[in-house]
Amino acid sequence: MQGFNIEKYRAIWLNQLLVEYEEICWSYGLELSTPVFEISDSKREVGSYHSSTRTLRLSRYLITENPWAVTLQVLKHEMAHQLCAEQFGGREKGHGPDFQGACRLLGVEPEFCRAQSSLPELQKELEKGSDLSEVGRKFISKVEKLFALAGSPNENEATLAMQKANELIEKYNLSFLDAGEKQDFGYTVINRKRKRIEGYQRHICRILQDFFFVRVVTSSIYDPITDQTYKIIEFLGTRENVTIGEYCYFFLENKLVSLWSHNRHKFKGNTRTEKNSYYLGLLNGFYNKLEKQKDKAIEKNAEVTVGNMALTVAERELDGYVSSRFPRLQKVSRRTAKVYRNTYNDGVETGKTITLAKGVAAESVQSGRFLSERI
Repeated sequence: MQGFNIEKYRAIWLNQLLVEYEEICWSYGLELSTPVFEISDSKREVGSYHSSTRTLRLSRYLITENPWAVTLQVLKHEMAHQLCAEQFGGREKGHGPDFQGACRLLGVEPEFCRAQSSLPELQKELEKGSDLSEVGRKFISKVEKLFALAGSPNENEATLAMQKANELIEKYNLSFLDAGEKQDFGYTVINRKRKRIEGYQRHICRILQDFFFVRVVTSSIYDPITDQTYKIIEFLGTRENVTIGEYCYFFLENKLVSLWSHNRHKFKGNTRTEKNSYYLGLLNGFYNKLEKQKDKAIEKNAEVTVGNMALTVAERELDGYVSSRFPRLQKVSRRTAKVYRNTYNDGVETGKTITLAKGVAAESVQSGRFLSERI
């Protein structure tokens, strides 16, 4: 990184690592002795913990060449070693059963529960972990084709394609449960590098959580390059569902901008309030459309009760995964935004005509954990 003053930031990063360490201990209810933090210049060793000196060391290349979410996972990996040394009696060295138990306790992702040495090896492991299975790729391809059909100018054909896409997503999730297979959960981060999350973004998240089998969490994350903290959105679920959810998020966000650009001339009030009113109307109109499609599918499907019971089991498993990532997760109520009623109603009517028209692959959506962080 040319022109980047590492020494200037080294002290800042050490302080931030201490903040993150204390936050992790508080979140997971741990009582560990605060270690001495060091930032190394090694590319061969991304992190290490030395119990004899109680030193926790991370590589500066880890910090500068990866999303901060990766740095946090390596930090948790080393904290798992400290946990073994201080609370598990130091019975083992390396990455045996005690260490794996410590990783589960800390919510460490599978890719980070094994030995990591060089930075290239870590990045290769992350890329490997982001690959969808062959079954997953076929599923995404089918959904992609249905989303493409949903862009048809024929309203009936578009609606039918959207319904089939939703049914396919539900059947895919049920098929894993019927086969008794363990769900492979992961998450992706959307980081616009903004200090706040807009109201319309929260409404998009509501749509994804209610109709697309993902959990959505808004939180904050540190950026080591700018020394700033930004608000982020995380989608959690199976990798296939996260891929679809991520695509839907960007499609809807771009659709709002496009529709506003074409229709803004019709509205004469305060531009910001008019736009927010229109955005919220569009999203509520689209939400109502999906809700009606879901209700019709339930009326037609005689096996829906069994399916709902199975999906409830899947939701509990996903809730467990979310809890491992965010053990002290809280729901926060938001005040109602001011809207122009006529503008909002216009948006609702237009929102009822929105279809997810493009294929997933057309947006180059990445499906991996961590590596798909958006800038």
